[in-house]
Amino acid sequence: MTGATETFANLAISTQLIERQLKATGVAVIGRVWESKGAYDLALRNGNGRTVVVRCVAEPHAADHIALKTMLTEGDFDRAFLVHTGDETDLTSEIQSYPLSRIDELAALLAEESAP
Repeated sequence: MTGATETFANLAISTQLIERQLKATGVAVIGRVWESKGAYDLALRNGNGRTVVVRCVAEPHAADHIALKTMLTEGDFDRAFLVHTGDETDLTSEIQSYPLSRIDELAALLAEESAP
């Protein structure tokens, strides 16, 4: 595999890892959307019934942040996160982003928010 095909395959594998890690915290996956060749969205419901969208990408782009902000604004989801295969973490903006290597931190946050 090379180029876009390799990136697509790697993203699919990464998304499966993310989904397994999040489901282990008790968050229910209620939907999966293959947004594009470069983005995969997981729709989740936590223990308190709040909905969360996690966009999985190889590299975060402004368009991903805009799409997630739109989903929040339109009321589709209560929270949104961006997970990518890079190294940078951004916990300061409205759409927090986590590198795949720190997915356990996002899973812990969602588990904490799900607690009664």
